[in-house]
Amino acid sequence: MLKKPTGPKGSSAYRIKRAKEKKPLRFLEIGILCLFLVVVVFAASFTIQISKGYSKESEPTEYYINLQVLNGQGERGLANRLANAIEAAVDNPLAVRVIDTDNFENYGVEKTFVISRQADLRGARLLADQLGITEEVVFREIDDNYLNIGATLVLGADYQERLGLPKTSGTDKP
Repeated sequence: MLKKPTGPKGSSAYRIKRAKEKKPLRFLEIGILCLFLVVVVFAASFTIQISKGYSKESEPTEYYINLQVLNGQGERGLANRLANAIEAAVDNPLAVRVIDTDNFENYGVEKTFVISRQADLRGARLLADQLGITEEVVFREIDDNYLNIGATLVLGADYQERLGLPKTSGTDKP
């Protein structure tokens, strides 16, 4: 039988003893444990937020309308003052962006109404329904529609009751 060398550096006993003499650093182990706990807490809070519904799915928007608001009342700046309120009054599946405000061709319009500027009247009808306008939506094309206006809302004398929009100040005629 062969004997293994028992020399100090060449023997396997020396290698085992040398490995046992190295002790791991405790602060490194504690640091790794703390990082692991931080990751676990983060993952738990993320899971709780998702399960409580913080990342809800919203209803998809079916119709996007570039809206023109025309003042048929004669009140100075009426269309400009109501533009943001009209955008906020509309809900899904419709999204409205007011891109133009101006005066109607004549004043003294009694009833608020919607004109569709596209052959497909569904979006304009949905807008009229959401704003509480019961009159029939008609189609009237615009020559050179470079703003891509989808519908026109003409504000009449009944705009406050019909649309449920805030009352405006100032009754000056332009």
